[in-house]
Amino acid sequence: MMMLPQLNFSVIGVEILLLLVASIIFLIDKFIANKNYAFFLSLITVIICAILVLFTPFGDFTQAYKTDFYSSTVKLFLIFGTLLVLLISYNYLNSYTFINLGEYYALILFSLMGAFLMLSAMDLVTIYLSIELMSFPVYFLIAINYAYNKPSLEGSLKYFIVGSLSSIFLLLSLGVIYYFTGTFYLKEIFVKLSESPYKKELLLAGMLLLISFSIKLSMVPFHMWAPDAYESAPLPITSFIASLVKFAAMAVLIKIILIAFSPLKVQLGQLLIPIILLSILIGNIMAIKQDNIIRMLAYSSIAHAGYAGLGLISADFVGYSFIIFYMLIYLIMTLGIFSILVVFANSQRELLYIPNMAGLSKTIPFISFLILIFMFSLAGVPPTAGFMAKFYIFLSLVKSHYVWVAVLGIAFSVIGAYPYLRVLKVIYMDEEKLTGINYRYDWSFFIPVGITSILVLLIGVYPKPLVEFVQRTLFLYLSTLYFPH
Repeated sequence: MMMLPQLNFSVIGVEILLLLVASIIFLIDKFIANKNYAFFLSLITVIICAILVLFTPFGDFTQAYKTDFYSSTVKLFLIFGTLLVLLISYNYLNSYTFINLGEYYALILFSLMGAFLMLSAMDLVTIYLSIELMSFPVYFLIAINYAYNKPSLEGSLKYFIVGSLSSIFLLLSLGVIYYFTGTFYLKEIFVKLSESPYKKELLLAGMLLLISFSIKLSMVPFHMWAPDAYESAPLPITSFIASLVKFAAMAVLIKIILIAFSPLKVQLGQLLIPIILLSILIGNIMAIKQDNIIRMLAYSSIAHAGYAGLGLISADFVGYSFIIFYMLIYLIMTLGIFSILVVFANSQRELLYIPNMAGLSKTIPFISFLILIFMFSLAGVPPTAGFMAKFYIFLSLVKSHYVWVAVLGIAFSVIGAYPYLRVLKVIYMDEEKLTGINYRYDWSFFIPVGITSILVLLIGVYPKPLVEFVQRTLFLYLSTLYFPH
């Protein structure tokens, strides 16, 4: 007897809420003069989404969508990041009023909805459509900065072109997978792959899949879009792309490899070794010569995607859990430093150039100390969360007997510390350049920077609860997936 698909709408309640609120904002925005309504409506919506994720029962919506331990946990991490992005946006848009539009917040909600659908998707077609839904709002959010930064259209177009290239590789992968397995469902692909004599052909499909996600993660050699897109976008959107979009893409890649391509995970990890090591090396080297701190962080984000990707090389359950831990730490660090850069952009935009930060510690010691915390964490200096994130990633490589990869990664990370330490050297050791700097602090600054700086120090000193939580989530997810009773 054929089982009918389950249409349990309560399972997709979070996505329905995001869709409705984003659509309502688009419909009513023209008739409301004060655009702050969109911020508060979005903030309340995301908080309600957090409650719904916590209390929504696990279950299926047809075979294509499944709410489970893994997707719900990553959704909560993304909701946490989105709340901080909304606060940073409120602070930023008060100064950049020409882009203070309801559509700005609606597009963020649409992108978040795409990420949520992608995380819960159980077949490759749904994953593909969800990636597009997550990406298209971001193209518009980069271009929305045209009023203040004319090259934003160029940055948006570059991101769109490489995004289209990513989609092409993903569709090619889907074609090969369907030809040799006859299915798009992740669990069925696993079964067919275990029995199939066409493992080499399916390895090619896996390689095309890796290329597609490498573009989304701005890994070498698909990294050149990142600096222009990051620099031309509004600063909160830059932080959104660097942290949340990459986090969601990496989490879905882990899911695909763990479920569908589990028999080939070792081979796929080995294919990634040159890409990941080159991403770390080139990202760190290119970051060294950047004077614009946004471009420096863009290149360093390429390296950080590489560091997280080291967990994929381990081809081990523990390594995959450390990737989630690393991406969460990177999200916290990125949103923390961008909450400070927004203050610079609001008061004196010249401070976004590293040489102009000279002697900043004498003018604003509080902000300088916060920058020191985040730069140390990004560089991987103990006792910060960034150090612990790298430590666990390298530990997973050593446990999987990729000691030489770990040694190279550590050597490249020493190079990667230079751009961050250079910023601190300019702030604390150089003679003051800019004077008469006026700063305006409010709750939309103190909340994100306070939360992120405390977490960076707290996790750096005591990471065990969070690490164990992520590991147990992944273990429980795999256990219930394959042994549901």
